[in-house]
Amino acid sequence: MLPGLNGTTHAVFGVAALAGAALVAGADPPAYVYPAAVAAAWLPDVDNPRSTLGNGLSRSKNPILNVLSRPVSWVLRTTSFVLVRTVGHRTLTHSILGSLLFALPVYLFLADYPNLSLALVAGYASHVFADALNTRGVPLLWPVGRPFRLLPGGIKSGGAVEVAVALGALMAALYAILQLNPSLRALLGLV
Repeated sequence: MLPGLNGTTHAVFGVAALAGAALVAGADPPAYVYPAAVAAAWLPDVDNPRSTLGNGLSRSKNPILNVLSRPVSWVLRTTSFVLVRTVGHRTLTHSILGSLLFALPVYLFLADYPNLSLALVAGYASHVFADALNTRGVPLLWPVGRPFRLLPGGIKSGGAVEVAVALGALMAALYAILQLNPSLRALLGLV
């Protein structure tokens, strides 16, 4: 188990962040950008070779998918190796500086795709927020300062409290998604 929250929890937080940000911004993100929010929610842990993305993607049992994902997997593993050897885990990628270094190129290169931009930035930010709930906290002002925690003592990774927090984030995500999609509410008979 990683010293932070697990990948499923980060995925739920990424979806919740996108749905919540879209609700606040008055945006209507299409369903296809939600996986981008999940991937972005995993991205800050690329600085850990044992993380979902840091370990690469070439683990599929499907040989065709393995060949197709190999270049991306190589880039992720190389990035993970370089980051863990130079700045360490939970440093740059979990800070305000790291968040800005991620968001700037997203907005520069994906400005014509506002829903995708929102998904990526919301997903990335959700990871930093979620890890700020953890016992270790996050170094928001990296490279200076101490780790920042949103809760005194923080939430232990892998425990029942993490599951409860993830379920709360899932409920918030579902609520926001239902608010964004009146047709889905009607389909479910919630109108």
